[in-house]
Amino acid sequence: MKVAISSGSFAATLAAGELTQLEWLEGCAAALGADGVVFDRAHFPRTDAEYVAQLRKIATDVGLVPLAVAEPRLFAPDRPENERLAPIDLAAGLGCLFVLCELPPAGDVPPAAFVAAVAVAKRAVQAAKAANVTLLAGIAAGSLGGDVPALRHFLRDVDSAWLRYALPAGADRSTFGARDRALVVTLDSSADAAALAEVDDTARPWLLLTGAVSAARVADLRRAAAKKTLASAGVS
Repeated sequence: MKVAISSGSFAATLAAGELTQLEWLEGCAAALGADGVVFDRAHFPRTDAEYVAQLRKIATDVGLVPLAVAEPRLFAPDRPENERLAPIDLAAGLGCLFVLCELPPAGDVPPAAFVAAVAVAKRAVQAAKAANVTLLAGIAAGSLGGDVPALRHFLRDVDSAWLRYALPAGADRSTFGARDRALVVTLDSSADAAALAEVDDTARPWLLLTGAVSAARVADLRRAAAKKTLASAGVS
């Protein structure tokens, strides 16, 4: 299982100007030993083509996979469409596999919010398909995707191979069908590694660490994931 680190874990230092995105990339590779990175959309000082190409090159040079751009409001119906779709173009420019997102709030009239969000999501997956970027929706309290069944209901209505799941480790997948897969699994870096036991390895998901991260914690979780893989293969 490959390990990715989000710029969200360094939000305070990035916002304060004590750390640049370029330094963050170098640190994720050299100091933390990550395999990939997730760029939070909020942490870009600029998104012009020259800067995006520079980020992509540095990530590649230090051996990191540009895994995803995180944009929670990708499906927000109240945003202009060009703003909603911009993270998909940004992900494509960075060479990312995914855009991580959440569903909009349920609002005062949840059925109406659901219909509006599905319409927005269907337009977004068309753009994602054209850019060869998969959208991954995650659980968010108070949203239309507040739990796994609600999230699955939404994804089934959108009905696209370009919209899949990013779920926390240990999430209840009892309602999943044979074709449902979480391509990214999130885990707070302070959480017990035992939560990895519930991860479905058949989709070969990435493990995205959240919260404060350290090289020691990355190494610990990598070892735990390796032991789980060996145990699944019947190797003691």
